[in-house]
Amino acid sequence: MKNVKPVSSDEKLLINLGTFKVCPTCILFIRGEGNYSNIFLKDGRKVLSCRTLKFFETLLQDYGFIRPSKSALVNPTYISSIDLKIAKVIKLNNDVNISISRRQVRPLSDFFSNKHALVGVS
Repeated sequence: MKNVKPVSSDEKLLINLGTFKVCPTCILFIRGEGNYSNIFLKDGRKVLSCRTLKFFETLLQDYGFIRPSKSALVNPTYISSIDLKIAKVIKLNNDVNISISRRQVRPLSDFFSNKHALVGVS
């Protein structure tokens, strides 16, 4: 796969986004928009990619990224709280809310209850 380049023996990867490369741990979330994806980075930058969300989901599954809806892929490292009951949203550290589809409520609930890593569940 020519879009991924290993940089060290501890298997850190850089994703080639055309003009620059991004470490997966720097990605807050990815929002799919048709055949394009907007990648939101922790430093506040937003990068438009001509790849689909499905492509990034496959590429980033080893990093624990979760897909709460058809249009978003989230890095669980940056989740500050999750509301699975009323609002059905994931709130990130930068105060962005990502909606959770009704079909993903139970799988996400099971995932986080097994991980015991959920902060602010309501």
